[in-house]
Amino acid sequence: MGLGAGFLKQMNDTIKYNRDLLGKKKSIREIYKDEIKKRGTNYEKQDLEHVRERVALALKRDRASELFSKIMAIVIAALLIGGLIWALRSFDFHLNKPVKHIDKTHLYKTIIYDQPNGLKLKTDYFIHGPKAAETYLKDGFKHQNSESYYESGQQFRTALYYYDTLITEIFLYKTGDTILNFPTLSNDKIYKIKLLSPSKDKQIEFDFFDGKIIQDTYEEKNLTK
Repeated sequence: MGLGAGFLKQMNDTIKYNRDLLGKKKSIREIYKDEIKKRGTNYEKQDLEHVRERVALALKRDRASELFSKIMAIVIAALLIGGLIWALRSFDFHLNKPVKHIDKTHLYKTIIYDQPNGLKLKTDYFIHGPKAAETYLKDGFKHQNSESYYESGQQFRTALYYYDTLITEIFLYKTGDTILNFPTLSNDKIYKIKLLSPSKDKQIEFDFFDGKIIQDTYEEKNLTK
């Protein structure tokens, strides 16, 4: 009885000593019980001291593991929040419902030029204006490269097709910066696009049809701060 009572007193003293090391997964009493079972202690002083040391180490490991888990949870949450903020900031354009134009066939002047290897080059021009787009055709399908331009001459879009299947496309501001997250739109509808300039100080608007900007619809508006 004396040895058992002495052991309980030592264990209670050690519980107080290690209380600040306590993790959330196991109580100190549970850890002591586990260590005693592992050691098969007979309550001798040297055994109790060894158990005390092992419990302290176990608590430190648990605390370190819990701290690491908390840090990882915070890091993951920060990455998710940061990714969401980046996505929202990158999603700078606004897409209105398709715009109704009476006759789409008169939006551009189109000339088709024969090319080697059975290809044809479809060239669209702004009415009484410069080139709006160039697209290679094969057997009547969009094939290989396609490029379109602003009325002022800068490149607006570059795309790659394989027999009418769009492989990839990139849209550009007049500055040459890439327009991020530009939507994939139907080729047979006209859309009004609104987006922020790369410097975020202007709103850009234009009507869009089949990968091209529609003549006289592009405008930039300064944003008030």
